This record gives sequence, C-alpha cells and structure tokens, in this order.
Amino acid sequence: MGFNIFASGATGTQKGGGRGHFNYQKKNCLDQGDFDPPKLLTMIPSSPNAAGVAEKIVGSPESHLGSATVKGMSKIAEMQFAHLVRTGVDLLAMHGSGGKINVYCLQKKWYWADSNSFVSFQLSGSGNPGRDFLKAIGPGLVATELNNFGVLAQIAIVLSKYDTALPNNSSPFLNISIDH
Repeated sequence: MGFNIFASGATGTQKGGGRGHFNYQKKNCLDQGDFDPPKLLTMIPSSPNAAGVAEKIVGSPESHLGSATVKGMSKIAEMQFAHLVRTGVDLLAMHGSGGKINVYCLQKKWYWADSNSFVSFQLSGSGNPGRDFLKAIGPGLVATELNNFGVLAQIAIVLSKYDTALPNNSSPFLNISIDH
C-alpha cells in the first residue's frame, strides 16, 4: 500500500516584497519495510567510528551468524534513512533563528474512524534537533501505520529540497502532510 506526501513552506522574502513558497508533492510512494522508532534511534552511533558502525551493523564477532549479511544490509538502510532525516533537520536548524516543522499524518480506514497525528516541532532550544525531531514524530508515525522506510526517505527528500530552497538568513517554517 502506498502513501502520499505534500509539503509546503515559506522561503523568505523575495525581490519586490512578499514571501517565496516551497511546494513538494508525490503520490503513491512505496512504503518499503516498517521500523520501530526507539530501536532505530539506538542503532545510530553517537560518535561514528569504524568499529562502532561495524558492531551496530553485524554485531560483535561472537554473535556473527550466517544471516548477518542480510541483517547488516537491513540495519545499514535503517541507519541511513534516520541519518538523512537527522541531517536534514540539523541543516534547517542552522538557518535563521528558530523555525518550525509541522508534521500531519493521516491513516484513512474504511472500517473504522480515521487515525491521525499532528506534531509541531520547534527547531530552537534543542541541542540535537535531528534526533529530537525523530523522537517527536515517531509515535505519530506508528499510530497511523506510517512507520516505514518509504516515509522516512520522502521526509529526507523534503527536508533536503526545502533546505536548498531556503535562503541562509531565513527561519524555516515547513508543513509536511502524509496520508494513506
């Protein structure tokens, strides 16, 4: 089952006055595999070095099993998506002063009431905004069954494109809406 993503944000003052606008929309994105937000955050090494990353990927030499290659590839993907989202939020936090990212998730159900989640994340006041952003949106993604790698990949794309469109001295204000 796929999902749709729409993002919009202000990009600062344009010549002649007024604010610029950023829009991103993609329909029928691939879900890929589910993830567990707390487990995902524990997999990201706080200070990546070769030994720490290798142990997170394949485990310690004592626990090396025949399926370690498959597990390792899966963990590399999990770590990479989380890293891309964290980096995107960290880059936005460096723009201007303050800023906000709003994330709205909606799961439409034919058999019961729809599930939804809304998180308004302030970019100021956090020593590690990327990690705190993932912690903030994780429960809402789980509640709406949007905790999959496709969603993380699309959020990372939105953050990267918005960062590119945002002038250096502008505070970010980004709205992301995801539904399926």
